[in-house]
Amino acid sequence: MIPDVFRQLQRHLDNMPVPFPETKSGVEINLLKHLFDEEEASIALKLSALAESVDKIHSRFKAGEITKDLLASRLEGLFDKGAIMCIQNPKKGPMYSKIPLVIGIFEYQVDRITKELAEDFFKYEDDGFAEAFLRSKTKQMRTIPVNVRIDPEFAVGSYDNARAIIEKSPGPFAVMNCVCRQAKDKMEEPCKQTDIMQTCFTLGTAASFMMERGVAEKLTKDEIISRITLAEKEGMVLQPANTQEPTFICCCCGCCCGVLSAAKKFPEPAELLQTNFYAKIDPENCTACGECMEICQMDALISVNNHTEVLRSHCIGCGNCLNVCATEAISLLKTGKETIPPKDSREMYKKMIMERYGVLGTLKIMGKAALGKKI
Repeated sequence: MIPDVFRQLQRHLDNMPVPFPETKSGVEINLLKHLFDEEEASIALKLSALAESVDKIHSRFKAGEITKDLLASRLEGLFDKGAIMCIQNPKKGPMYSKIPLVIGIFEYQVDRITKELAEDFFKYEDDGFAEAFLRSKTKQMRTIPVNVRIDPEFAVGSYDNARAIIEKSPGPFAVMNCVCRQAKDKMEEPCKQTDIMQTCFTLGTAASFMMERGVAEKLTKDEIISRITLAEKEGMVLQPANTQEPTFICCCCGCCCGVLSAAKKFPEPAELLQTNFYAKIDPENCTACGECMEICQMDALISVNNHTEVLRSHCIGCGNCLNVCATEAISLLKTGKETIPPKDSREMYKKMIMERYGVLGTLKIMGKAALGKKI
């Protein structure tokens, strides 16, 4: 029996660096139905992970199945609602590709996410997506410290310093609303940490892209640094793209963020997130005031014998606790081995493909791509 078009699309999207697994509940099908009708799903099945022209995509349909003009119209409609990607090629015109659920489809629902889509997305996390997404060795995002003092014996790479990332970037810079916080608002579960909605920052080509889509506001370099400083004061966790030159920096809370909130449901969430740091508390200087416990987004601090201790299983080295410690009892230390992020998103996804499919599987994918076949 041939699976229905939505099950086929789920499996097609699952053949990417970021998984889109099948669940027992089937909620992933409901999720797809929020974004595609049957005709759109059948069109999305013809898309590759690599951007291709309308002509190339049209060649995958049977003769008379759909006109080129109608296909172009449907593809543009799917792009407009954030279900697929489109980039402009000076010679070939618009080039379309499939995109993962995250980072991709879900984030492109910013400013238009519905309650029903939000509910199904977070149910999908609980039913299997979080397990598949978080267990990958190479992550799409990493946690970096907020603007706090780090022991000088530990060298800090520019990729672990938000201000260094911004200074290094040629721009432009932009800010947009947090889609996770918007989703939780739709679900009538407002953020417990902050009232600020604009906490998702984009840099370079990502900023240009999101501004062109009309969902991001342009910022100067001074303005983006000022906004990130404000987010730090609110206790937000800084999560840029897991590359040496990130194109985004998300400022996240533990109650709304799809990544952090999902990780917290596992016994050892720190093992599932990428970081080079962890916090340590000197019990002699700790007064057990509870300020650090209040601001921690990962529930990584506990009270023990009149002082506070850090749960290494939960601490992701965000550094927020240092900002509120009046007695300077907390320090930020490097983990055993520093992880240097991939150079760029292309290298990051290459690593993810290699880890997921192995050498032979990756070579097979590369071979199909070289032949112009759908991957």
